[in-house]
Amino acid sequence: MDRDYTAKQWLEQMIEWADADGWDWEDMETSHMYWQNKINQGKEKELIDYIAEVWTLEFEEVKE
Repeated sequence: MDRDYTAKQWLEQMIEWADADGWDWEDMETSHMYWQNKINQGKEKELIDYIAEVWTLEFEEVKE
């Protein structure tokens, strides 16, 4: 997809995809808060791994 996103941007993308996939709004809101907490704890990789698993994606780390 050639997207160079931060973890917070990936979280927003995940919520957009979840909405498009018809996830329940309450589930999305709970998921957003959960993953925002993980990001705040420095556990961004857990979010990326989750997105990769749910939407069958592969990620590469981009060095600036």
